[in-house]
Amino acid sequence: MPVTRKEQTMNRFHSIALFTFVVLAFASCNKDCYDKELEEQYQTILCTQDCPGITGCDGKEYCNECIANSHGIRVE
Repeated sequence: MPVTRKEQTMNRFHSIALFTFVVLAFASCNKDCYDKELEEQYQTILCTQDCPGITGCDGKEYCNECIANSHGIRVE
């Protein structure tokens, strides 16, 4: 029995949804990156807003090291 156009579309949608879920799951797996003590240390520090752009150990972009540290994220 041939596959209908609707079934093809649904199969494609499910494939894309599964791929997106897997990518997001792996992207958030870096649990060793977050440092609660570092975040607590920076709670009372006012960070400057200069924004040269740095990459945190979680792979995300932060304006500067102080801002990353205030989120408990070490700089690579």
